[in-house]
Amino acid sequence: MATGKKHAGAGVPMHYECSLHGLLTKGNEPMFRTRLEAICGDTESAHCEMHHEISCVPCVETPIGPLRREDHMLRLRMALDPNDPTSAEKSKNTVCLLGHPEPRSGRGASVRPAIYAQVFSGNAPQFLSLLGYKFHSELVRKGYWFLYRNTFKIVVSQIYRLEEQNDIQSAQPVDPADNWLVHIAADALTQEQVPRLCEQLEELKRMFADYVELVVVDHAFLENKVPYS
Repeated sequence: MATGKKHAGAGVPMHYECSLHGLLTKGNEPMFRTRLEAICGDTESAHCEMHHEISCVPCVETPIGPLRREDHMLRLRMALDPNDPTSAEKSKNTVCLLGHPEPRSGRGASVRPAIYAQVFSGNAPQFLSLLGYKFHSELVRKGYWFLYRNTFKIVVSQIYRLEEQNDIQSAQPVDPADNWLVHIAADALTQEQVPRLCEQLEELKRMFADYVELVVVDHAFLENKVPYS
């Protein structure tokens, strides 16, 4: 049986993820990376990453009504070794619960509560099954990230779909144009920290405007709704 430890939870203030997203064209990616190297350190400050993310939904469907809004999708995020992605021994597993975002808050960033729990031993998918969840969908995210001012994680990645379930080697790019996604995020430990982080994200938006258009994603696309069929 898997065991885990909380990154946030009972007795700990809820984390609030403040973020911006953008689509980076293939042609602008080299220049954007050079800019990140300049402001975040040097060429050694880039961190390669590869994630296999599985979305899971409750096994038992809540009847239609107000209680259904309390249902949430859980994500099992497996950080893989880019040089050996099929090695289960080298993967680090985290269960992610991303809450509903603030609706039309007028802030300069998307804001939503987030809880992370690391599964540090055992079978992580089986752990979710024991929690009453089942497989819904999956994807692979591959790219790199920089840390800016020890606060903002800037992730530049591409999304891959799996032709065969749970088979990393069957991954195929979603975007035939070979574009990149940019996700800039910072975690606020309290609601009081959120406004300042949103202001700083707006500064980053202006700083990177020559390379990528960073936007506040409509809250309807970020809602953690369970897609019951």
